Amino acid sequence: MNGIGFFFVRLWAYCMSICPFWLLYLKSDFYFIMVYHVAHYRRKVVRNNLSRSFPEKSHSEIKAIEKQFYHNLCDQVVEMFKLPRMSVDEVTRRIAVTNPELIADLYAKGKSLFFAIPHSGNWEWFGKRMQTLSPHHPMAIYKKVKNPVFERFIYEMRTALPVEMIESDAALRTLAKRTGTIDQVLILADQSPMGHKSDYWTTFMHQDTSWFTGLERMAQFLDYAVVFIDMKRVKRGYYELTFHSITETPKETEKGYIMEQYVRHIERFLHEQPDNWLWSHRRWKRQRNIETP
Repeated sequence: MNGIGFFFVRLWAYCMSICPFWLLYLKSDFYFIMVYHVAHYRRKVVRNNLSRSFPEKSHSEIKAIEKQFYHNLCDQVVEMFKLPRMSVDEVTRRIAVTNPELIADLYAKGKSLFFAIPHSGNWEWFGKRMQTLSPHHPMAIYKKVKNPVFERFIYEMRTALPVEMIESDAALRTLAKRTGTIDQVLILADQSPMGHKSDYWTTFMHQDTSWFTGLERMAQFLDYAVVFIDMKRVKRGYYELTFHSITETPKETEKGYIMEQYVRHIERFLHEQPDNWLWSHRRWKRQRNIETP
């Protein structure tokens, strides 16, 4: 059954990939109607997340952000299918970088780095843009999808990129064994953790929020620089990147410093472009006094 499902997913993905962008965005508009107006996909979750994160905004403002978020979400889904067929030149044209010299300078210093990106912009496209920034060896940490059909499809799509993929559970072991290379490693570090004592807690968007500490722990252990990716949506299919250095000397930072800076960068980013984040994620489902062994 999984084999049949995978065949149809690949067939659908192929048909999507050969569509011109204008047709993809027509499909995205249809998906928006189905997801937002018909299925009401996680609308209560999104509305609640937005209302609690932006208490100063009116109901009409929250609803406008909500609708634009769903438009962005549908756009990102259709854009994902174009990735295997997009040339490096096209990705470079569609993702502008305001300060590439920051990454080039780290390479000149012989410094490996973590690219810390939240679920904003189009993080899948950035995986292809990485190789154009510097001679760093491009890598990305990923977490398996629960559905075996989509896990196989997404993994196949990502491994077609010029990026070495590392499963999250083996990330530290894999990176610790690397010698003689200068690496740039993409990591999505804004997922909601399971509720362990090691989680980092801080106020984020007016709410007590827990965070995985893997980014900080790996950076300090490996002595990798940490760079925040500010990926703004300019218009459909076009993005602008700005890099913000969190630290070049992680071993010299105090516990919690890297995570706190990462959180503050996301918060600033969301106030600038509030619809450009994964608001359908159940980010605040745990309280500080609830711990999972």
